[in-house]
Parts: sequence; C-alpha cells; structure tokens
Amino acid sequence: MNQEVPALTKSIDESGRVLYHYWADQTWDGFDSLVKYLEKHWDGVPIEEVDEVYSRRWVLRFNAISIAICHDGLKGTYFVRDDGKSDQTLLESIEADLLRRLP
Repeated sequence: MNQEVPALTKSIDESGRVLYHYWADQTWDGFDSLVKYLEKHWDGVPIEEVDEVYSRRWVLRFNAISIAICHDGLKGTYFVRDDGKSDQTLLESIEADLLRRLP
C-alpha cells in the first residue's frame, strides 16, 4: 500500500506551540517558494533572515503578527507563530489556503 504524506500537517512542540509542517517541498527551494507565497498572497514582510549550513529561519511580519518559517535537517520545513501569542487564526487561514492550492 502506497500512502503519500499530506502536503501540510500540524504538531505541537515541547513548548506548546503549534507547528505547521510543509511537506510539499522539503528543499531549500521549497523554503524559498513558501516565503514567496507568504509575501505575495499574505503581504508578509521579512524582518529577520538567518541562513546556516543545515538550517534556515526567517521571520515574516503580517501587520501585528510574526511568523517564523524554519527549515531544519531533522524537522523539515515548518512555520510557527513567533510572537508568543496563542491565536492561530492567521496560520489556520494560511494552512487552509495552502491545502486548497497544493496537490
């Protein structure tokens, strides 16, 4: 039986934050595509960019909300609210839109 991984899944990290795992493209180019999508369709503005050998972490600002987009060799690519707030409304909207757009 061949089961494909969904394009996007959610998990809870050790500190209780909701992580939105972007499985559609786990490459660095996929990370770039996700950032461009958030800039174009959600008016995200990069305010922090850290690119290291095996990981990347960019923070985008959406009005008063900060979202970190991360790529980690062990965890893959994911995005998470980065401002300490628990309201997931924007992230859930992004998740729903991505699921509509991705195969």
